[in-house]
Amino acid sequence: MNPSYYFKEFLRYLKTAKSAVFSSTVVIALSVLLLGIFLTISINSVKLLKLIRDKVEIDAYLNDGIQPGALSRLSADIKTIGGVKNVTYISKDEAAKIFAQDFGQDILEVFDYNPLPASLKINLYDEYKTIDRIEKIKGELVKYKEINDVVYAQKNLEILERNSQSLVFLNLSLFVIITFSSIFLVGNTIRLMIQSKKDTIEIMKLIGSTKETIRTPFIMEGFFQGFLGSILAVIILQIFLSYFYSTYTNNDFNFTIMDTKFLILLVIFGTLLGTLGSAISLRKYLRLY
Repeated sequence: MNPSYYFKEFLRYLKTAKSAVFSSTVVIALSVLLLGIFLTISINSVKLLKLIRDKVEIDAYLNDGIQPGALSRLSADIKTIGGVKNVTYISKDEAAKIFAQDFGQDILEVFDYNPLPASLKINLYDEYKTIDRIEKIKGELVKYKEINDVVYAQKNLEILERNSQSLVFLNLSLFVIITFSSIFLVGNTIRLMIQSKKDTIEIMKLIGSTKETIRTPFIMEGFFQGFLGSILAVIILQIFLSYFYSTYTNNDFNFTIMDTKFLILLVIFGTLLGTLGSAISLRKYLRLY
């Protein structure tokens, strides 16, 4: 069959069912847009959890009057503890500067002296940033007589550990639900559109048209609707994300906008959604096979 015939039939189908084509395109656009928003939220939520975990560290507060030699030996000993990535010394003066940055007030304006102790800020490897492993490291640190107290953000870490696995499961579940819901909605919408042309298809079968002749224009139509709907969804998604990025991003957390590869994948997904929706609907409801 001449390809120009398929193209003419494809254009004729579009003209004779404008409302159905519009409805299918909108459904595909909404499906792709919903999936894009979900994936954006999912990726950034995982990124936020990682940012929180990256900030988990141990503060070992030192007794006053520790000598430089003892401090060097202590730092070297702590570095040998399993899971310790690096150790940073924070002097009393540096602690006062950090206090002023965090609270906007000089510690000497509150007290007549600097009560903040010197400390060692201990950074850990990612796999050791769990409560069980940090507690073991803390048990090793309190053995040193030069250390007065050991603290870390235990409550934050408890929340992180409690919610991280739930978040992964929730993201995976929602992804599966959204994907299959999109396939069902698009397939059902396209099926209704095809059923509206059932008489035309029956006439084509009666005059001896082959399955390929009947099927090809519908698949082209599904491809067109999927491509157009996904392009529309990507444009709306970019406008929404650009606004969100400019409004809510701060220095601590940079909201990730999806790159070009991700947007291309969304377009491919939407196009396949429309194409496969047409193919499956034809096979299931019109019994061309």
